[in-house]
This record gives sequence, structure tokens and C-alpha cells, in this order.
Amino acid sequence: MSYTYFSKLNPHEKLSRLSQLGQSGGKVTVWIKGKKERVNFSVLDFDKERYNVQLNTKIPFIPLKTEVLFSFDLRGMNFFSQATLNKNILDNIVLEVTGDLYKSEKRSSYRLMTYPIYEVYAEFDPKESYEGGVVFDFKSKTNQTGLFKNFLKLVDKKESEDQINKLKFRTQDISTTGLSLQVGHLETQIFQKDSIFNDVNLIFKDETIVIPEAKVVYVVDYVGSDRKVKSYKVGMHFPKLSTNIGDQIGKKINELLRQIDSNKDFEKIIK
Repeated sequence: MSYTYFSKLNPHEKLSRLSQLGQSGGKVTVWIKGKKERVNFSVLDFDKERYNVQLNTKIPFIPLKTEVLFSFDLRGMNFFSQATLNKNILDNIVLEVTGDLYKSEKRSSYRLMTYPIYEVYAEFDPKESYEGGVVFDFKSKTNQTGLFKNFLKLVDKKESEDQINKLKFRTQDISTTGLSLQVGHLETQIFQKDSIFNDVNLIFKDETIVIPEAKVVYVVDYVGSDRKVKSYKVGMHFPKLSTNIGDQIGKKINELLRQIDSNKDFEKIIK
């Protein structure tokens, strides 16, 4: 069974992708909703003014003015939209794009956009951030490195580790290869590029999966954040994930996706 997540592109992205399609001379697959037959055509051009995708054929394979669905591949990504079949002044068959443009992600890749639908958290042990580095007090926002080290001298190592509160963040998306999360400016002192965290807990409502190692691969400004309170998006990769743990994550993601009726095949999101 096939499961696919679709995300709608904004008008600017839609125009950009369709323009790239026209320039690439790639192929589109066209079909009528509910029909099994699929027809492939090469693309000659894209008319930005009329939003027409010109196909390399002058022979109507179905009656003109028929509403169709079409898809295309661009740089390894799959896109879907609606159109009306017609002809241009050169008698070439064109797709008059009438619907939104969607980008799809196969669920077989085990990637889940968690926020805001699903509450999935990543929990980190802060001891991974202070060894050889700097410790911050997240409440007072002050440097506490010296105080923290002095405290460790007074107590047993195991006891001190048990008393340290772990850092817990809600994830933005997860996959079998990594995750992303949103953090504030203070937390970027810990989540620096190339930082490595061991034994990260990936916490679902009914299950916790331990990730042996997570590495920070990027820290960028979070586009959707409030300008008054700047936040950042942290991307992390799982470099040493075993097949068993990868299967655990994939199984959990598929389980969650099956619960959402809107995440079905493209035809089912088109009214």
C-alpha cells in the first residue's frame, strides 16, 4: 500500500517550479481523476502569462476542455497539480494549470512533518554539551561553567548526572536519518554545527526510541518565527543508526500517518 504526504506550495514556489519544468524539457504524466490510464509527454515550454504547460504533441488524447491531473519529477522531487486540456495558437496541446501545486514525499522514506499535528519530542542529556565546552543556565541566561564544575567536585559523578535536568524540545520533523527542531538563541550555544549528542530520546506519546548518536548538521534562522523573539531551526543527522532502530522509527511514522485521513493519495485531496 502506498502512503504519500503532500505539501502545498505558495504562489511564488508554484511559478518557480513550473518555470523550471518548462526550461528542463522534462516529462509530465497526465490522467483523468479516477482512471487508471496514464499518458506521458515531453514538455516544450511553460507560458507564465497564461499558466500553460505546452506539451510535445498536437493530437488530443482525450477531448479538449477535459479536467485532468498531472505530475512531474524535478531534481528528484515529485509535483502534482490540476489542469484543463486545451490547445494554443500553434495547435500544440497545453495543460492550463488551474489548481494548486503540491510537492509529495513518499512515506516509504519514513519522514514525518510532526509539528503542529503530532507531539513528538527529542530529549538530550546536557552532559554532552559541557564536556570541553560551556554550560549555560537557561533560566538566568548566564554563564555557569565554573559553578557547575565546582558542584561536580562535591558530589559523586553518577549522582550529579542523575540530578541534571535533561533538555527537551518538540520536533519539527523526523525521519529514519535525522530530525529538526526549533530553538531559541540561548540554545544555539549548545546546538552548534558538528556537535554530537549520544543517547537522544525520541519521545512519542506511547513509546520512546533511543537514538545512539545525533549530529548537528545545520543551524539556520527559523523562517516562520516571530521577529520579536528570534528562533532557529536545528537539523540533526543520525550517523550510526542500526537497521533495527531505523525500522522502529519507520514503523512509528507509518503508524501515525495512517491515522490522518488528509494524508492519502493525491486524488483524495482534490475535491
